[in-house]
Amino acid sequence: MFKKLHVQLTVFCTLVTGAILLAMTCICLWILHADTARQDLISFEKNVASTISYLESQTVISLPWLLRSEQNYHLKIFILEGETPLFFNSLDHSKETLRLFEKARKKADLKEKNRKVTETVTFSLDDGPGYHAAVSIIPREADALHVVTLYSLKDVKAARVRQDLLFFTAAAAAIALLAVFSWSFTRRTLLPIQESRQRQTDFVASASHELRAPLTVILASVTAMEGAPEDKRQQFAANIRDEGQRMERLISDMLSLANADNGSWSFCPVEIYPDTFLLEVYERYLPRAREKKIRLDISLPEDAVPPRRWDADRMAQVLGILLDNALSYTPAKGRIQLTLSQKRDKLQIQVTDNGPGIPDDQKEAIFRRFYRIDAAHHAREHFGLGLCIAKEIIRLHRGQIRVEDTPGGGACFTITF
Repeated sequence: MFKKLHVQLTVFCTLVTGAILLAMTCICLWILHADTARQDLISFEKNVASTISYLESQTVISLPWLLRSEQNYHLKIFILEGETPLFFNSLDHSKETLRLFEKARKKADLKEKNRKVTETVTFSLDDGPGYHAAVSIIPREADALHVVTLYSLKDVKAARVRQDLLFFTAAAAAIALLAVFSWSFTRRTLLPIQESRQRQTDFVASASHELRAPLTVILASVTAMEGAPEDKRQQFAANIRDEGQRMERLISDMLSLANADNGSWSFCPVEIYPDTFLLEVYERYLPRAREKKIRLDISLPEDAVPPRRWDADRMAQVLGILLDNALSYTPAKGRIQLTLSQKRDKLQIQVTDNGPGIPDDQKEAIFRRFYRIDAAHHAREHFGLGLCIAKEIIRLHRGQIRVEDTPGGGACFTITF
């Protein structure tokens, strides 16, 4: 499903961004073409004006000047004195060029009668590659000069095609890069969703497995109670009660994690003195440690610790999870140390034991849901949810929790605010 969605998102993003890029490219080219055409026309009109100005000031027109003007300005110039072409044989104009000259004269339709000032008409011809054309009449004492000037747009259009190809090649390369970026970006976007979906699937599968075990015991005990003697029924009832309480704890933990996931976990911070708070937790767990013949010590800083805004119930839950784990896995005559320390602006709480410890390759995994190391598989009171609940609570308090090895063996859980 995610692979198909990945491809669909990549194609969609590429098409949308590509369409926008092509549209902007076309708009830019249209503006560029319009500006280039305007500049070409202005340049042509200036060249024509310069040519006509020269002809107005001269009584004799030389062939070298005419050839030089055509070459410098990239023009084709046809001059008639009255109706007689000048330099007709020397310029060697083709029949097509002569046809264009005549067509331009007819389109301009300038009359020679009683003309006292020079008049020039500029327009476009659509023949072949297209031309800028100008027809001028320069009055003289004898016959007036008719000047037809043509500027071919062939080279301009060829340059425009090359320019368009360059732009669209760059746009195609940009779209290809956008496709690569979209592929990478959508993959990074979908990866957390995919991982979350996988975690949810694993969570449901693990929860179903954990719930099935006590439910099986309950159903079996109910069936056995139906034909069991009175003295045995109390034992089955105790089994049902124990497994029901176990299911209640599991469901409570699952609801806590669900609330953490959707951001609806209740959080009520109040000012708490950490040293007094830890001392209360220590006194609460001291009887259980003595019962299991485990030494439970506490270490508090000599200087007063400033109050912190904590949710007392949630923080008590965190310390309860850590101390419950320590009491479960620390052997008899072992030692558990509860430590509070203040280092500049950092506050640390440590729960240290000398139990079996946690392998290095599992130090990160133990904070995942339903994850239990091999030594914990036989402990029915543990579901593998405690540490991930503790991590969520610490995150709500803007703190961090990590686990390290205890010198000499064991685990040390450190909470840092």
